[in-house]
Amino acid sequence: MRRDDTLEKESIGRTQLRNRNLKLVLQQIINNPGTSRVAISHELNLNKSTISSLYNSLAEDHFIEELGEGASSNVGGRKPIMARLNKKYGYTITFDLGYRQVHAVANYLNSEVIDHQEINTKGQPIEVMLQYCSDFVKEMQGEVVSNQGLLGICFSIHGIINQNKIVNSPWIEMNDTDIVEQFKETFDVPVILENEANLSAIYERDFNAGRYYHNSITFSIHRGIGAGIILGKRLFRGKQGEAGEIGRSLTLLGPNTAGQSVESFCSEEAIINRVKQLKHDDTIDRQAVVDLYRSKDHEVMRILLQSCSVIAGLMYNVVTTLNPDAIFINSELLAELPDLLTEIKDNYQDIAQEELPIALTKNTKFATLLGGCSLITHYVLGMMDYELHFEEAN
Repeated sequence: MRRDDTLEKESIGRTQLRNRNLKLVLQQIINNPGTSRVAISHELNLNKSTISSLYNSLAEDHFIEELGEGASSNVGGRKPIMARLNKKYGYTITFDLGYRQVHAVANYLNSEVIDHQEINTKGQPIEVMLQYCSDFVKEMQGEVVSNQGLLGICFSIHGIINQNKIVNSPWIEMNDTDIVEQFKETFDVPVILENEANLSAIYERDFNAGRYYHNSITFSIHRGIGAGIILGKRLFRGKQGEAGEIGRSLTLLGPNTAGQSVESFCSEEAIINRVKQLKHDDTIDRQAVVDLYRSKDHEVMRILLQSCSVIAGLMYNVVTTLNPDAIFINSELLAELPDLLTEIKDNYQDIAQEELPIALTKNTKFATLLGGCSLITHYVLGMMDYELHFEEAN
């Protein structure tokens, strides 16, 4: 091997090591707002001069916002300069293309919400929905002040995604629209598509109690039923993006429902439709179901308690396959009726003969959107394999 070749490889190795260490320092700053170079040096076991060099590089690129002096150590000495991520380095935008509504949110780099909007789009073609999304991006570009501007866009899709393409979207006709190409060409930023349940799982992992578990599953119960799977802190999507399509599992409950998909029996949409049929009232919606349950309407209580039993059975089947540390449930209906969680837990324990942490997602309105914010933030920072924690504003 020629000496020049050896020097080139050594140079590449040093560059790769420095880039990795830069990301580790940035990770510390993101995950520990109000940290210092001394604390980072201690956490990463790197000498202070190395940390100072990396810190200064991040500061020159406007990733760091200094907060002033902190307290000195017990042995005295200079007070450390405390720092946090500069939230105005740039911002991201996430869209949730739902069956009834489009939700849009813009977030600073630290995930702080800049603006959130929603529009009723039920029955509207995908072209109209995407025009609203495009208008929102242009509005943010005209209003948000930051160093680097728009960094990236994420779309939450209620369907199957593989290699950043929509394989199946059962609730919205996509008309062969290439969302990624359309928005990359218009706005010249990275664009990511991801399944809604997967984004709910990312939200739990990066914002909430999911960060304390290596393996967790988030059940997303809306118009359909899906699961976001986190294994070893990483999103598991399966070979073709179909991991977590649990709504198509069959229920064995009773002679009238055996053979039905779980989704067609106890998704929120299915529950509402069952109540509509029983009450002969097409105006029934989620709030009406909630009100009827709270008023102890016998028929509605039976439907919901039966659904809890089916969901518990579905959980048991998933748990025996994937053996997670915890389960989370993202459901606006259950968020309105949290006592049903007790029913699910009790049913699960009866089947499994053991307890498992099962909790409701604490922010059903923003879970998918914030999961998208985290995903696109990981991507634009080149930190897809790094564990990042974000704080959610109260």
